[in-house]
Amino acid sequence: MSKHRALVYADRLYNCADGKTAHGLVRYSTRFEVVCVVDSTLPPGDAAALLDPTQHGIPLMNSLDDAYATTHPDTFIIGAVSEGGVLPQGYDKAVDWALSKGLDVVSGLHQFLSEDARFSKRARKQGCTITDVRKIFRDYKRFYTGDIATVPSTRVALIGTDSAIGKRTLAVLLVEELRKRKRAADMIYTGQTGWMQGWPHGVVLDAMINDFVSGGIEGALLESWDDLKPEFMIVEGQGSLVHPFFPGGFEILTAGQVHGFLLVDAPKRPHLDGFPGHPMPDPRRVVRIAESLTEKPLIGIGINHEHMTAEDIAQAKKTYQQMFDVPAADPLKDGVGDLVDALEAFHDHNS
Repeated sequence: MSKHRALVYADRLYNCADGKTAHGLVRYSTRFEVVCVVDSTLPPGDAAALLDPTQHGIPLMNSLDDAYATTHPDTFIIGAVSEGGVLPQGYDKAVDWALSKGLDVVSGLHQFLSEDARFSKRARKQGCTITDVRKIFRDYKRFYTGDIATVPSTRVALIGTDSAIGKRTLAVLLVEELRKRKRAADMIYTGQTGWMQGWPHGVVLDAMINDFVSGGIEGALLESWDDLKPEFMIVEGQGSLVHPFFPGGFEILTAGQVHGFLLVDAPKRPHLDGFPGHPMPDPRRVVRIAESLTEKPLIGIGINHEHMTAEDIAQAKKTYQQMFDVPAADPLKDGVGDLVDALEAFHDHNS
């Protein structure tokens, strides 16, 4: 069955952290074939190369009409996020345009487009669908049972010092590398972009009633084991354990009964993403909290290289290796070979 051809709309936001949904889909998707990204404010070129110079193949275009005529999509995806999870300013016109062309619309926002009469009426008229990803999980109600303790997979969580720092990207890269090494591995998604990428097991934590978050995480892990029997389950992180605006990760660590974790940090990020005046936390503090919650070890460090030179990255790797006595790598520049070596050694030692 062929994948849906998706136009990813990230106008004004593709080149910043708020374009993280688009970034995730450009880097990896089995659910959709991403045929273009549209952002009217950036020079036309290659959307993948803008994220990683070694990648290429997805055009970045300025015009919705040109993108439609050139790439022939059947699906329109909102590729940006916003404070409060509402449609970014002006995006309503783009949704109207998509529906007028008969494109199915997919959104991961908290604002449910399918419940907006303006959009739903046009969708019915044009015979297309509106999928609100968070709505899929809004009424998911599975209570925690403790059955996760019977699952023998090595479960590793990704935690970060901030939101939008690269936890999901690192999780994807780890699973891809493990599979290249013929190790059975699965990524357990915890946010809407993971669903859009096509990972089969996961939940969208911030769409769920709090009482059922732990059960949702456990259920996704149990389903992964039933379906794939993976040696490794790499659990995508959310927010940060110490983030006052976007807390996340506590349930992932505890309900997942993880065996270890990796940290992602951006050493040159000046403050929490989108919140000037709130300094980044000391990574040692985040690690201490995670170790206290889980009584399990840190396995490795992923470095987000924003605002960093090659010399900065090299120094950060040395600093983290000395600080934590675990391998540290910039996943997008170094690859994840050293981190996967550490995962395999950890798994084999504990099997």
